[in-house]
Amino acid sequence: MLLSKSFSNVTVGLFALVSPLAADTTSNQAETLDSGFISYGDDLNSDRWYISKYNNEASWLDTVWSRDAVEYDPKDGALVLSLSPAPASTGKSFQGGEVQLRQQTSFGRYEVIMTAAPGDGVVSSFFTYTGPHFETPHDEIDFEFLGRDTSEVWLTAFVEGEKKPGQAVDLEFDATEGPHLYAFDWQPDSLTWYVDGQELLHVTAEDAPIPSLPQKIFINIWVGGEGQQDWTGAAPKNTMSTARYYCISYRPAGADTPQCSDWSPQ
Repeated sequence: MLLSKSFSNVTVGLFALVSPLAADTTSNQAETLDSGFISYGDDLNSDRWYISKYNNEASWLDTVWSRDAVEYDPKDGALVLSLSPAPASTGKSFQGGEVQLRQQTSFGRYEVIMTAAPGDGVVSSFFTYTGPHFETPHDEIDFEFLGRDTSEVWLTAFVEGEKKPGQAVDLEFDATEGPHLYAFDWQPDSLTWYVDGQELLHVTAEDAPIPSLPQKIFINIWVGGEGQQDWTGAAPKNTMSTARYYCISYRPAGADTPQCSDWSPQ
């Protein structure tokens, strides 16, 4: 059953259920999804989504991924990704939540309705990614919210491991105060980011190379290591924070499938 609730900026279908996910994905290769989807909580199951559970030992990340950091809140229908101090045995200062699409996606429109996480040193995100773990070069497209200043959002992309567009854009609101609709349109010759239907940044192939490899959709919350702190700020050791996700959708280029924005006011 799809319920709905009106927020200050958007009206969205609510998460109804979050099912526990199955065991870890065993293959680095993923099938490319050629049809669109719109996901609420009752679709976050082992057939489509995977909750990360592993310790990335890289020094740039001071966060271990834990399934305990991903839960459903029936009060507002949000999928909640949380950040909290990690057990000392992990070797990391924090544990956070991450959810990834099992299949890859390609050109098209990507949308999320979310509330960003506050806190110095905290990063919450919506992005697509592929890289060496998936036996490919590194391509990526990002919305990244730095909890130290949530009146702006970082919009970035990587092509074969090199950072391309990357800049902070003013939002004219605080992204932690409630849900907003964030979207990017990825075409072979351009990338355009939006918030609540308004264009934030447009980049063409004449400006910079555009990612071309199929990627996976990710959402997560994390704290970086010392090498990231000039950008993110430093998180106090007792930091706790949450990011809330209400809707995720993908519409392939040229398709006419449902999107999160179908629930926003005209």
